[in-house]
Amino acid sequence: MRILILHSSQPKLVDWAKSLQGALENLNCRVELGEASAAGGGPISTAQYKLVCVLSPFKGVWRPIIPREIDELLKRCNRLDGKKGAVFVPTRFGSSKALKFLMQLMEVQGMIVEDFASVRSVKDLPGIAERLASLASR
Repeated sequence: MRILILHSSQPKLVDWAKSLQGALENLNCRVELGEASAAGGGPISTAQYKLVCVLSPFKGVWRPIIPREIDELLKRCNRLDGKKGAVFVPTRFGSSKALKFLMQLMEVQGMIVEDFASVRSVKDLPGIAERLASLASR
C-alpha cells in the first residue's frame, strides 16, 4: 500500500507528518511526504497511491482560514478522481469547521474523504496510522 501525506511547512506539522510516516511504515505501508513549500511548482501525480492524506493548520474561529500553500498544493495534484482521502487538523476551537472546509476542497478535486479528525498531540498518531492502514488496504 502506498500512501501520500501532504502537509504544511509549519514545523509542528512537519514533525507530525514524519511521526505518521514512521507509524505507517511500521504497519508495512510505503509512505511519501509532500511538503507544501517544497521546491518546484510542477504537478504531483497521485496515480500510484491508494490514499492521500492532508495535514493542515488553520486560523480563525468563526470562519476557518486554510493556508494558501495547502490550497495550491492540492491544486497541483492530479489524478485525484475517486481517490481515497483523509484530512487532519490540530485540535482547537473551530477545528470542526476547518475539517469541513478542507474536506470540501478535497472533494472539489474529486477525492472521496473517508477519514478525518482533529489531532491533539503526536501521541494520537499511532492510532490514526492504524486507521489509515486499514483504510488503504480496503
